[in-house]
Amino acid sequence: MKHDTDFMDKITRDIEARKAARKILEIEEITDKQQIKKAYRRAAIKYHPDHNASSTEANKKFTLIKCAYELLAFDKPCENILEEINSWPGVPGDDRYTLENWWGHFLWWREKFFESGEMKGKSNGSKCSSCI
Repeated sequence: MKHDTDFMDKITRDIEARKAARKILEIEEITDKQQIKKAYRRAAIKYHPDHNASSTEANKKFTLIKCAYELLAFDKPCENILEEINSWPGVPGDDRYTLENWWGHFLWWREKFFESGEMKGKSNGSKCSSCI
């Protein structure tokens, strides 16, 4: 079977967009449509341009909230979410790792969570009870 990189890229972008949409609406991964709608309304009221007329950031957030809701509730993709993901902190800005493939994602993730200076030396050597 031939490896289709375009197909994998589409899946990766969709997964990342849905994660970002859940983060934007501040909801859990497993949420029903009614909870998505409540989260959308709560966020839309908070960042609606009528309530924040002088803030350009609120207008941008309102657009992202609308895109996030449409993606999660109606499966309507929105490129604004993918653009927003790249601007979030934590995404590597240097060219140390490429996020265009799974290996780059893994290396970045591994360093971020397991090889940072904060994590080194904090292990007490005990095993978790569920790991035994």
